[in-house]
Amino acid sequence: MTLVGTGAAVAAVLIFVLTILVIDGTRKDVIADGVRIGSVEVGGLDRGEARTLVRRKLGPTIGKRIAVVFGGQRFVLRPEIAKARLDVDASVDAALDRNGSNPFSRVLGGGEGSGTVTPRVSFARPAVEAFAARIAKRVDRPARDADIAWRNGRLDRTRALAGVEVQRPQLLARLVARIANPGPKPRVAVPVKVTERPNRTFIDLAKRYPRVIAVDRDGKVLRLYRNLKLAHKYRIAVGQAGLETSAGRYKIQEKIVDPDWHVPKSSWAGELAGRTIPAGDPQNPLEARYMGFHDGEGIHGTAELSSLGSAASHGCIRMAVPDVKQLYDEVKVGTPVFVQ
Repeated sequence: MTLVGTGAAVAAVLIFVLTILVIDGTRKDVIADGVRIGSVEVGGLDRGEARTLVRRKLGPTIGKRIAVVFGGQRFVLRPEIAKARLDVDASVDAALDRNGSNPFSRVLGGGEGSGTVTPRVSFARPAVEAFAARIAKRVDRPARDADIAWRNGRLDRTRALAGVEVQRPQLLARLVARIANPGPKPRVAVPVKVTERPNRTFIDLAKRYPRVIAVDRDGKVLRLYRNLKLAHKYRIAVGQAGLETSAGRYKIQEKIVDPDWHVPKSSWAGELAGRTIPAGDPQNPLEARYMGFHDGEGIHGTAELSSLGSAASHGCIRMAVPDVKQLYDEVKVGTPVFVQ
């Protein structure tokens, strides 16, 4: 190659470089195609145009109430707490940074940017952190075992719950992201980790308590639950005024076929007080079966069918003989007895 040819090649390269720099200079403040700020397409816009568009489109969306949910619990991050404000200039600068630093790639590559820039938003971080801490205080819990209780005439089932702990850094990150990009209905799910599992579930309870007795003193009804589901209802008599059947949670302590009556030493027993009346004796009110559950109180058959549906006994629960025999065969010592 001659000296003249070499000089021409160098001159061509210089002209090419200068042309690239001149073109790039005219596009210095133009955002590359394909770039978004949040949901707003800003590719091909210069700084001023992007600022105007972003302020108009995103400005009104910042500062919305954000719903934070966990299970059935709901919390609300209100605007007056977060004090969120859109930083338009910082958002546009971040979009321009997607242009890259190489003028040759910016020009020869067609000015193609990529991705979505998260809108830059300022907010009261200490207040948002405190809000996240309040949520954690409400949501964090130890494991809870399943349980049963008799309330308001029905078997109340308490379900088992795993112990959980709010993952505060992740929750804060989600809140910050939603503050910047609230969307039409801003909502955040509370991230948690399971810290422990319950020892007893409903399945375990059903195995542990295959039968449960529940006594409704006001309704004069005894309910038998089989595998925690209602199996039978029986008409009963309960303790009369002054000798009421004791309310509480008990269990069957003994089972007796054709029981003797060990008369309590009480004034109402009269001359029978302290005596033992054998089964079959007309003075023995305990017919057929007896299931003791608390301090001399029990469930037994009765020949006084007219007393069923009333408060007539001295504290025991009376049943018709066929009913008490059926119940006796269903339950065992240890069966829970709820009296309300």
